[in-house]
Amino acid sequence: MLPNGRYVQRNCCLFVACIWVLLTFGCSSGPMFRPPSPQAGAASAFDTSGDGVNDFYMFANEQGRITHIGYQRSPGDVEKINLDAVATSHARHVVIILDGYGFDTINDYYQAGGLRMFHPPSLVIAPYPAMTDLAMVDILGCIPCDGFEARYFSNRRNRIVGGSCAYLAGDNQPYNDCLDYRAPLLWDALGYVWPKHFFKRELKDALKSFEKSNRKEFLAYFVTSAGISTKEGRAGQIESLAQLEQFIHRLIYESRGLVKITLTADHGHGCTTCKRIPLEAFLKAKGWRDHTRLDGPRDVVYIRFGLETYVGLHTLSPHELAADLMELPGVDLASYADGDQVVVLASPRDGGGVSRATIARKDGRYSYTPQAGDPLKLLGVLADMQADADGFYDAEELLSATARHEYPAALERLWRAHFALARNVPDVIVSLHDQWYSGSTSFAGAVTMASTHGSLNYRNSATFIMSTIAPLAPVMRGRDIPENLGAITGRSFPPKR
Repeated sequence: MLPNGRYVQRNCCLFVACIWVLLTFGCSSGPMFRPPSPQAGAASAFDTSGDGVNDFYMFANEQGRITHIGYQRSPGDVEKINLDAVATSHARHVVIILDGYGFDTINDYYQAGGLRMFHPPSLVIAPYPAMTDLAMVDILGCIPCDGFEARYFSNRRNRIVGGSCAYLAGDNQPYNDCLDYRAPLLWDALGYVWPKHFFKRELKDALKSFEKSNRKEFLAYFVTSAGISTKEGRAGQIESLAQLEQFIHRLIYESRGLVKITLTADHGHGCTTCKRIPLEAFLKAKGWRDHTRLDGPRDVVYIRFGLETYVGLHTLSPHELAADLMELPGVDLASYADGDQVVVLASPRDGGGVSRATIARKDGRYSYTPQAGDPLKLLGVLADMQADADGFYDAEELLSATARHEYPAALERLWRAHFALARNVPDVIVSLHDQWYSGSTSFAGAVTMASTHGSLNYRNSATFIMSTIAPLAPVMRGRDIPENLGAITGRSFPPKR
């Protein structure tokens, strides 16, 4: 049995899943608070007991951030608690990780007055591909995954391994052992079909888990927010943030302010309606053989599992395959390893031809050498930066200069994608335009695609972190989160289990 009750039998079937849904679907967490009503002197007032009388208040400072809470002791007598005065060492720390919420969505919600118990959100750049398993490993400092997803091509075995059963067993999710709350893995799939229902269930179950736990650091990952993003897009995300905010109010209310909260997400989302790219037909027309193993130079192993705006392809001829893919509408970029460098190609733009460049790494610094055009649109940015004598740029300076670029921190992220993120890496990694996705045909038929993720571009890559403890660095990578949280809490993150 996996920790925290996450065990799901490998031979589970759809019939069992449907019976389970029928038994539980009618259950609802219900509102945790009645809707807030205005009260003189308070930013928000709540009736937590349902008797029609406000008994819990939140007070904002001049900047609009919630700094105090209040409890009604008697009519006209409100006991105030200064949240900022509560020492972190005396409070529990709840870290909430959402699946698939972009920086711009969160920032807009915050600027409109939501989540104001937090300091302003910081911009976080996820790894590439912008996928949950890879991002969670970075956030929680875990060992690398076996593959980019639970279904991947094993280079050593020369065959495809994993799939749905491996996913349900958590085989490609080493980070699960770091979590105090994670929904049963069966919910990951069901959450794409009924995302609103299962998100409410997650909020309810996470609260129960928190109340039963005695851990000072409590880590919760909400997977069904991914289904909300995919099926409902930005509108669904905003709706779910309001529900999440009630959950956070409840944590603060019940603890009497003796809780600090950090909210983050694994990656962004395209928030664009998309359709499946016809890659199989294209490969066949180009003379490639869509196969399950690599026996010859024209064999391609095309991994189809989740529905994403990236593609992982395995081949003995990466140079030829990447060049051919430049002719497929929907392809933005393709990259492959060449020795210890990465070659990146961009499809023709504005009537031009295919552009090409190489990326190299030395002592944590990166170089960008275009051979044709400017595939990553970086030459204008690099012109204002100072390279060393060998033409390499500092990774931190690149992050700062490109955090809001079309392809954030592209040099570092592309190099890591091919050399540092997983034990089994595709030979060619393709970034698609947001209007297109790749993945399982059977899964695609069951899900309405209002949005998905995976590509190198800003909307897929840019996510966030925000905390009630203190402001965080304005820009960071996902893998910088442990160090940044350690700095504001004075405790190692993630905590040892």
